[in-house]
Amino acid sequence: MKPHSLAFRLTAYLGLAWLLLFLVLGTLVWQTTRHFIEEAQADKARALAQQLATISLDAVLLRDYGTLERYLADLAKSGGLAWAQIQRTDGQVLGSTGQRLENLAPLRVPMRAADEVIGQVLAQYDPRPASRAAWQLAGVTALGLALFAAVTFWALRRVLLNRLVAPVATLIEQTDPERAPAPVAAGLPAEVAELAAAISGLRERIARHLAEAEEAAQERNEALRRLCSEQRLAAVGQIAGEVAHELNTPLSNILGYAQSALPLAGEGELRESLQTIESQARRAGQIVRDMLTAARAPAPSLQTLDLTELCAAFVRLVTPLARKQGCGIVLAAGAPARVRADAARVEQVLFNLVFNAVQAGAREVRLAVAVGESPDHATRLSVSDDGPGLPEAVRSRLFEPFVTTKPAGQGTGLGLAICQRLAREMGAELSYVEGGAGCRFLLSFPPPGDGP
Repeated sequence: MKPHSLAFRLTAYLGLAWLLLFLVLGTLVWQTTRHFIEEAQADKARALAQQLATISLDAVLLRDYGTLERYLADLAKSGGLAWAQIQRTDGQVLGSTGQRLENLAPLRVPMRAADEVIGQVLAQYDPRPASRAAWQLAGVTALGLALFAAVTFWALRRVLLNRLVAPVATLIEQTDPERAPAPVAAGLPAEVAELAAAISGLRERIARHLAEAEEAAQERNEALRRLCSEQRLAAVGQIAGEVAHELNTPLSNILGYAQSALPLAGEGELRESLQTIESQARRAGQIVRDMLTAARAPAPSLQTLDLTELCAAFVRLVTPLARKQGCGIVLAAGAPARVRADAARVEQVLFNLVFNAVQAGAREVRLAVAVGESPDHATRLSVSDDGPGLPEAVRSRLFEPFVTTKPAGQGTGLGLAICQRLAREMGAELSYVEGGAGCRFLLSFPPPGDGP
């Protein structure tokens, strides 16, 4: 759907504003006029009732009811009252005229003789003349307001189109990126001239930001490459360490048997063979020891850090790579969470968990940090996804080396085992949460004062 033009929107907004103004002013004039007319009629009715109370005082005292009826008849002929009634203080009706209106409260005027109330006059005015007059005046006023609104709307629309929309349209033509920035035409409003200058500066900043973004993307890709390389090296180191550990014992046995047989071999070819076996066994043992040294991870460098901030930086780092594989990384906003941990190891654990989910087909991976909500007041980092989840058969052996759900040749099964080891060396604990769709892991850190 094509968006509406600025001219159309200005016309619509002005028209709506003028319509609302017309309705508000018309309603206000009608209500005010009706109120004034009703007040005038009420005052007239009150004055007539007061006059009736004054002239009827003697007739009431003399109980001259005929005179009272004549007064009421004359009052009815004069107009202004819809209903009138004279009562004594005991409630007896001495005379009345007209038809009482049920939805209108009567006016009450007391009749006094020597400062003593001897009765009262009840009166109601007819509201229909006030209503007719109010509607007539409202109609005339509405016509005048409508004419005024139409003229001012047309004039203001012409001014806006000529002074605002036309210069903006001209400025839009000059924002073509294929064209060189053109100087601002003379006679434009100051705001449009400022807008043109702002667009020119914006084009320069966009070009600069694009260059910076490209450079940042290259740096991010390089960091991701190093992180992936470190992950692969960690897996290779784990395998090398286990292989070296298994080879150490048989190599020690070979060296021991060769050394034991040397004194009995005498001179000759057998002794040379045993010496060669001893030499090669020592060399193989040194290689095994070097492999064990290389595979043994360095001690964690623990420091107090903000886990929420670390997760935010990690999300910024891996989002482009995950997006290329059709997955989004979401960090639930939370308060700062101070923990004692090794930042590099936490990132390695997160990288393994997140890309396990990505490779399993998850479309979204969500990270959330909760501070002190568990019974032990631990800080927990949750990593959950909407993937297919884990088979029941592997859940109990999830953190054992070489346990994997990936096809043969696509995984070593060492990632989660390494993550568990890295977490425990920091004093944390990595666990899998049963239930729910997808997978959910919790990395729990003790309070900063309880760590190693």
